[in-house]
This record gives sequence, C-alpha cells and structure tokens, in this order.
Amino acid sequence: MWQKPLFHLSIGRRVFKPSLIPTLGFILLLPVLLRLGVWQLDRAEEKRQLNSALELKSKQAPVPLDEAIALKTPDMTRIISDGTPVSDVTLVIDNQTRDGRLGYEIYGLWQPSGGQQPILVSRGWLPRKDFYEKVPEIPAFETQQLEGSLYFSKGANAVVASNAVWQEYDGVWLLGQFDFQTLAEKVEKMGYDSAPFIIRMQPDTQSKFVRQWALVASPPEKHIAYAIQWFAMAFALVMLFIILNLKRVKHNESTNS
Repeated sequence: MWQKPLFHLSIGRRVFKPSLIPTLGFILLLPVLLRLGVWQLDRAEEKRQLNSALELKSKQAPVPLDEAIALKTPDMTRIISDGTPVSDVTLVIDNQTRDGRLGYEIYGLWQPSGGQQPILVSRGWLPRKDFYEKVPEIPAFETQQLEGSLYFSKGANAVVASNAVWQEYDGVWLLGQFDFQTLAEKVEKMGYDSAPFIIRMQPDTQSKFVRQWALVASPPEKHIAYAIQWFAMAFALVMLFIILNLKRVKHNESTNS
C-alpha cells in the first residue's frame, strides 16, 4: 500500500508516479519552507522600517537627558547631559573589530548633574597596535558635557555572563567578550549602581575614538539572505521530489498499468 504509486503521469519517455509516504512528506514540508522564507522577508521589511525610524531619530537635535528618559521610546534618542566622568572606572572590551581590524571598545562611567544614576558610556573603538598589546593607550575622559545616544540592551547573554573573566592592568579592567549586563555587574561590584541603559557618544572627527554605531544588530540584508536560503531549500525539495519519483519507462512496461 505504502509503496503503490498514487497516480501515473507520462512525461515523454518517463512516468511520474509518486507513492504515498514521499508525497505526504513533500506536502507537509514544502509549505513550512515557503512560510519561513516569507517570514524572513517580513522581518526584512520590519528592519527597513525600523532603520528608517532610527535614522530619522538620529538626525533630530539632542534633548536633555531627563527629557529623553521620560519618553515612551527613549532608545536611540540623542541626548545632551551635564555632569562629570567617574575617574576610577575604565572598562576595555577586547576582540572588537572594525573594517577588518582588531581593537577594543572603551567604556567609562558618567555621573549626570542632579543626582541621577551614573550611566555607562561607550566612548568608542580604538585599534590594537600589535599582538602583544594588552590594553590600548586610552585618552583621558575629561568633559563636563556629554552628547550621544541612549541605547537599551536587547537582552542578556547568559553564556557570556557566566564565562566573563576580568583582568586588571593599572586600574583598567579588560574583558574578552561581554554583554551590557556583565558591564553593569562589574561597575556594581566597584560600588556604582548604573542606569539600565548606556550612552553611545556622538561621533567626533577630532577624537581618536571610532564611533560607528549599527542602528540594528541584524540588518535587512541578513534576513533577505535567510529568505533566499529557505526558498532555495523549497526549490531543492521540489526538484528532489520530482527526480526521485520520475521513472524511465521500460520497454515491456505499460504506463497505463
């Protein structure tokens, strides 16, 4: 029963005669693959719309920090804040790449005026000079007014947090990989209860730091690539189903049997 062809369809010198089990598998799997491809296209469109909204937001004039925090969606809002850097907190994240070069992302701690919580600040990226360099030469964090964009974590990475190993070099703390929860936990151990977001400093052509912030972690092009993969798998499934069930007609075999 299971091996008996459901039907016969003559195609030139071949006959297409699929049996029940392969046909059921094909019918069940093909819509799943197509739906996954369409879903990735929908995700790509969502990311395009999000990118457009964030680009528009990034071009708006900065607002005072307290006003930005009070917004319904403060993420990525440009801010300006008066205050002072916390001099004894410098965190260095190793193994960060920019344009194919290896380097570090440097974090400081900012104390806003008015008694607000201190805020972790990404000062930007510095290149690694050579293989033997442990920590880079870090310009002093000296400013009384900070301009940048708010960034809220999109979720903690439990694997990274559980494997975080800090190393100290002359008062600078170095970590190989991180998430923002790991940074917050570190500054908490140093005696500072930081805010649940960070500030990414505004790009400055006069600064030694490179500040190129991705608007979204996963760009639309990535989802389009995933969609192509799912559609390619669906196409391969169709071709495989046809090839495996397309048989050459033998001279002594009738296609009407």
